[in-house]
Amino acid sequence: MAEPLANEPIPVDDLPALDDDAFVSVDPRYLRASLAGTALIALVAVVVAGIVASQAEQPVVVVLIGAGVLCVLALVAVLKVLEVRRLAYQLRAHDLSLRSGVIIHAVESLPFTRVQHVNVNRGPIERAIGLATLEVSSAGPNIVIPGLTDADASRIKLLVTQRAGVDLDDSAPLAPPAPPSLPAPASSSVPAPAPFPAPSSPAPPAP
Repeated sequence: MAEPLANEPIPVDDLPALDDDAFVSVDPRYLRASLAGTALIALVAVVVAGIVASQAEQPVVVVLIGAGVLCVLALVAVLKVLEVRRLAYQLRAHDLSLRSGVIIHAVESLPFTRVQHVNVNRGPIERAIGLATLEVSSAGPNIVIPGLTDADASRIKLLVTQRAGVDLDDSAPLAPPAPPSLPAPASSSVPAPAPFPAPSSPAPPAP
C-alpha cells in the first residue's frame, strides 16, 4: 500500500537567510569616480550659466536657472553616495546575491545553475583607476556589480563559471559555420552519339 503524501509545513524561522554582515561593499574608488562625473557636469553648467548671464538682458533669471541645475546635481550626488554605500554583493556556495537600492531596498539572488554568461567590462574611467564591472547573465534577471577591482572581478568570474559550468572564454569570437557541401554531379550514363559516316563519292561511269 502506498504511503500517504507528506506535506508538512516549514517554519519560516528555520529557513536559511542572507547574512547582512557577509555582504562585501564595492571599492571606494567607484564612488569617487561617480562623483567626479557629477562634478564635471556641475562645472560645465556653471561656466555656461556665467557666459549666458554676462550677455543676457536679465542675468538674474539665468542665475536662478543655473542655481536650480546645481541643486538638482547636488541631490543626484547625495543619492549616488547613498546608493554606493548600500551597493554590496555576497557569494555563497550555490548563488550570488546583490544588495542595492536607496529608496526601495532590493536584494537579488541568482543561483549558479541558471547562469548562462559571465563577462567583465572595463570602461575608460574604470581602466584608469583599476576597476571593473562584473555582469552575470541568466535566463531571468541579470546581476551587474560595478566598482570591483580587476583582481576581484576576475576571481569572481572564474568561480561563477566553474560553479555554473559555462564557457570561460566568453570573449573568443565564434567561428563562422562551414558552408554546406554540395553533392558531386552524377556521371551521365547516356552514351555519346556515334558520328555520322562520311558520304561516299559515286564511281565514275565506265567508258
